[in-house]
Amino acid sequence: MTHADAIRAKLEALAAKPREWRVTTVYQDGAVRVLDQPTEKQAENYASRERLKVGKDLISRETGLPVRVVSVTVGRIAA
Repeated sequence: MTHADAIRAKLEALAAKPREWRVTTVYQDGAVRVLDQPTEKQAENYASRERLKVGKDLISRETGLPVRVVSVTVGRIAA
């Protein structure tokens, strides 16, 4: 097995894992974005970066207008 094959196998195994944790980001304009992750650690890692944006104005990709991040939460996805 080549190095590339080993990486591919690892990525495929990760992609096959069920997504059990959800990061929810809420914006002042009411928009909500979610990102599902297989482990709590991965969700917390993503959320820690998102929490740096809370209270800051960002440019919305959809509208091009400023939008403020209100909150970021992490929770287990209900089955």
